[in-house]
Amino acid sequence: MIDRRPSRILAMQALCQLDVLGEEFLAQLDDFLSDESPPADVRKYAGELVHEAWTRRETIESKLAAVAEHWVTGRMAMVDRNILRAAVCEMMTQPQLSPAVVINEAVEIAKSFGTADSPAFINGILDAVRKSMG
Repeated sequence: MIDRRPSRILAMQALCQLDVLGEEFLAQLDDFLSDESPPADVRKYAGELVHEAWTRRETIESKLAAVAEHWVTGRMAMVDRNILRAAVCEMMTQPQLSPAVVINEAVEIAKSFGTADSPAFINGILDAVRKSMG
């Protein structure tokens, strides 16, 4: 069974690179994902998550905008925004995963990479997205 947390972290980091560098970064994605020599299954899941999140970014952004009162995704902290994008993408595309597990993983990643306020912010937004998805 794949340990998805390293994949989720890599996906978040790659999505941050996409924020900064734009779509041209996709040409470098495989090299980026291989940089620390993670296991092949970690790289594969991270790459799939990045591609799905990037392809579905408009839908993901609309789901976030619908629940993020007083927050425009472009004004969110980059790490928070990309943790949210990856988690919403997983909730949309991985029905076999429990939304509660996806949310918990996102909160744990926020504890490591975000600000002191990130875990509660991520939890609140993702719980609202989960509820809106039925």
